[in-house]
Amino acid sequence: MSVVGSLIGRLFSTVLGGLFTGGILVALVGSLYVGRDYYRVPRDLRPEHELHNLLGAGGSLGVALGLLGTALMVAMLLYTLRKALPRVRILGPTSGWLQFHIVCGIGGPLAIVLHAGLVWPRGLVAVAFWCMVAVALSGAFGRYVYALVPRATGGRALQWDDALERLADLRAEIVAETADVDPAALGRAVESVQDFDHDVRGVSDLLSLQRDLRRRRRTVDAHLADAGLDGTLRGRTRAALLEQLKLKRGLEASRVAGRLLRYWHLVHRPLAGAMYVIVAFHVATAVLFGGSLSQLSSLWE
Repeated sequence: MSVVGSLIGRLFSTVLGGLFTGGILVALVGSLYVGRDYYRVPRDLRPEHELHNLLGAGGSLGVALGLLGTALMVAMLLYTLRKALPRVRILGPTSGWLQFHIVCGIGGPLAIVLHAGLVWPRGLVAVAFWCMVAVALSGAFGRYVYALVPRATGGRALQWDDALERLADLRAEIVAETADVDPAALGRAVESVQDFDHDVRGVSDLLSLQRDLRRRRRTVDAHLADAGLDGTLRGRTRAALLEQLKLKRGLEASRVAGRLLRYWHLVHRPLAGAMYVIVAFHVATAVLFGGSLSQLSSLWE
């Protein structure tokens, strides 16, 4: 039953995720196309523009974009809720919810920027805007660090012993499948993976590790081309070798990544909290005193 629930959840999140992302892109690109002339007009002259009542921050479409951006930023919290329910498999894997979180974290700020008319905001809203930018940037950094940690199929972080066992399985797999291959070039490809060792202690070491990983991927491809493997076997061997590289990268980086993620939470969460508080205040004042609901209803008339 848990397997069926997991499959249903994965299919559900994949289909809805694609439709959701596509819908956001259509809304943002469509708004940019409609306002291509309006957004080039200086801020002070925009009230005289024919599209101001539609695209201005208080206009019907402008309000809709603001609500879309706010809704996307609130929807980011669903990832936190999903992590709090790890055993409810029908909701899909946490990795899919992380992608949803990232899409909302990108689409939300873009919608807010369009809501502001592609100009720098002022006053208290500016504080929320820069908190939003800082949250998005710190989120990108957090996603980079998160990707460094080796994970099992369901998104669970691999323990050290599990990762070492997986490495041993991959090496045995390569040995079994390439027994009849000329060992010279293949041996050089395997060697470029086996001596991939770094002493990672900080962010600069992580960046150096990532550069070396890219270089060794190119080296593996070059040596496998020289080995004369047929297409299918070459693809499987390459996949196994690159997975070894990724696992070794994760093992080297996991301790530093864990420490960075703890520091990251100390920055990311307070900034996100401040952003939500200011946005809630802004939305409340816009609804109560700014006539946003009437502007939004005019969009459907």
